Order: sequence, then structure tokens, then C-alpha cells
Amino acid sequence: MRGRYRTIRRIAGCALGVFAFPAAAAAADTGTVSGKVEAELVSAVRLNDGDTRLARATIKPSIRWRNSQNWQSDVSARLEISDDQSELGTTGTFSDLSQPLLRSGNVRLEIDKATQTYRGDGLSVTLGKQTVAWGILDGLQVTDRFDAVRRRDAVFTDPRPERIARWGARVKLTSDDTEVDLAAMLDASVNQLPSAGGTFSPLATRARGGIPAGAATPPLRVSSRNAALDDATVGARFSRGFSGTTLSLVAISGPDTDPVFRLTAADGLPEVQLDYPRRTLLGGTIERSAGSQVWRAEVAIIPDQVVNSLTQAPLSSAEQTRVLAGVGLDWSAPNDIFVNAQLGVDHVSEGNEQLVRPPSDVIATLRVQKSLLNERLWLRGELISILSDGDGTLRPWADWRVTDTATVSAGADLIWGTKEGLIGQFRDQSRGWVRLKLSL
Repeated sequence: MRGRYRTIRRIAGCALGVFAFPAAAAAADTGTVSGKVEAELVSAVRLNDGDTRLARATIKPSIRWRNSQNWQSDVSARLEISDDQSELGTTGTFSDLSQPLLRSGNVRLEIDKATQTYRGDGLSVTLGKQTVAWGILDGLQVTDRFDAVRRRDAVFTDPRPERIARWGARVKLTSDDTEVDLAAMLDASVNQLPSAGGTFSPLATRARGGIPAGAATPPLRVSSRNAALDDATVGARFSRGFSGTTLSLVAISGPDTDPVFRLTAADGLPEVQLDYPRRTLLGGTIERSAGSQVWRAEVAIIPDQVVNSLTQAPLSSAEQTRVLAGVGLDWSAPNDIFVNAQLGVDHVSEGNEQLVRPPSDVIATLRVQKSLLNERLWLRGELISILSDGDGTLRPWADWRVTDTATVSAGADLIWGTKEGLIGQFRDQSRGWVRLKLSL
């Protein structure tokens, strides 16, 4: 209990520090204050037995304050309630600063965003809890590997990835068609994992560091996430546009947001530690518009990627070179049809080690959507296929805008493949779902 109060005091201290200056400025300038509340209720039923696999409510109140001195404050919170706490995901991968303010059974309350931004002539400075989106592909993370993301629902989120804000600073410098974007997060939080027993708790050997599917897993422990300086994430992005084309170069250094499994011992008993070693990413992107089409491409290299390997020693790991690449097309087709198609490759050199994962993953995505009835009804569909595994998911759904503030959606996540596939490991979790979104 004492540790919980200490965490709350730390977060409150950070928030007060971030907002101290604009609060003082508000005494001289009333400014403009606006707020809204977004709510989402979603329920999912497993198709093979009718079992309810998800019933979760998310409420996100937010407030924005602007004044005439180029300052803007943004604060939002996230309240989540679920009928099964396993569907809320783990919190052991968060730093003390990012731990939920309230965590009681099936209820969690956390700060979703808390920023203070200054915007001047060609300069933007943002302090506080924030996200940094640097990729240009839709859901395929190539250069877009600065942020931690929520993995509790695997790939079955919209939009994807679902980013997790962290405490830090960001500076943008712009001049004509050139932008320099610098970011540093002194918050060692990493990807939120599914809880044990959750719908999308990992089953495949590759997702368990080499522990075979179905085998008993020793107790899991996450390496400390409170080394603010040692585990800081820093990065820079330089971009320039010309003649309908935008080029960018990206560099990121920080702890990998996906874990490496290591075998340790506690009190003489075996224990698995989820470690997040540092890695460096160097990459580039190109985006070009051509009439009704937008073409995108990304490539990145991680020369020091640590991955689990298969040796005589259990849960071994090795440092290898990882190369990621992807291309995508957005097409505004006739009859108000929008098409997004992408192809990505994730390759890790084996060297002298046999890896837990395949050397290459080849991923294809296709998304099609069409609006009807003056954009009150949207029909959507997404196909995600792991071509190298032969597994994937088909996700048809429809959104009905009942009013300007309420949208009802219904759809299905149809999954196929083997138990060892990236997506096929969840083949028994094919489901139908309904969702209500409110914005007030």
C-alpha cells in the first residue's frame, strides 16, 4: 500500500511540474478550455462454443486548454472496466510512473495523456506523457518502433497499433518542407502483454521464447522498468518533402519493446525473466502521391537485435541482425471505395544459431471500405495473412453512425492456421463482436 501511494505521489508531482507554467499564465490570460468524453463498450463471443470472451468498457475523459501565448495543455484519463480482469492486460511491463492510479480487480484508472506544448515560429516543444508515431504504413511496424503498444488483443484492434503514452520530451523544428523531430522518453515502460489466461495469451513456441506449446511455464518475472536513464528511449527523425514526395530518415535507441525470455532462479526455484535489452534501429521511409493513389515504402535495420535461440541450454539468446521492410498502397477507387494493400518482410539472420522464430516472416494485409447512406453506414473488411506460415485472419465489420455522437459496430474475427503460427495460435478464438462508441 505504501508503494502505491509513493507511485501516485510521483505521478502527481510530474503532472504538477508539467502544468505549473500554464496554470500561472492562466491568471493573466483566460484562454480557451474545451473537453470531451469518449466511451466504448465492446463484447465478443467465441464462435465455436458461444462463450463470452470479452466484455470491456473504456471511458476516456479529456480536457484541452489554449491561451494566446502559444501554449496548449492536454490531459486525458483512461478508465477500464472488464468482467474478467485477465482481459485488461498486464501492468508489470510499466514503470512506476506509468502504473495505473487505481487497480482494483476488474477496474483500472490511468493517465492516458498529459502534455504541455509550446508552438512558435518553426518550433514545437512538448513535455509530458505522450506518443511518437513515426511510421507511414498502416499497422505494419517497420520504422514505427519508438512507442510501446498494447498487445493484450494481439492484432485485433482498430486502429493498430494501440500506442501507450510515456513520460518524456519532444522537439520539432520545421522550415519550409523540412522537419527535424527529436524525442526522448525517460519512461522505461514497454509493450503491455496479455495476462495469463487472457484470450490472446501466447501459445506458439516462438512467442514463448522456445517453451513448447502446451508445456508448463515457470513463474514469469519482468525485469525492472524503473531505470529512467539506462532504459530511456531516444530518437530522431529527419524528413523533407518535394514534388509530391516525402523522404525521411529515422534513428532510435532504446529497450526493445518485445521481450527476450531468460531462465533464472529465485529461492532455488526456476523462474523465467522477461528482459528488454537495448537495440538500435536505423531506417528510412518514402511516400509519394500520384492522383488517387498514395505509395509508401519503409526499410529498417537493427544490427543488435537480441532474440531467443534453440541450443542445449533452455531459453538461450543471441544477438543478430534484423532487417524489416514494407511497401503499401492507398487507393481512392471509384464508387467511394477505399483500398489499402501492404506487404512486409521481417528477417533475422541466423548466423550460427538456430532461432526460436523462423528466419523470415512475410506479412500481407488488405483493407477495403465503402461508405453508404451519406456516410452513415460504413462497410469494412480486413485480411491479414502471414504468407510464410499459411495462417491469418479475415475481419469483416460494419459501422452504423446512429447520431453524430453514437456509432454501433458489429463484426467478426475469423482466424485460421496452426498452433505455431503468429496468428494461427489463436485459431480457437474466432469470435463475433459488437461495439458501441459514444463521443460527448
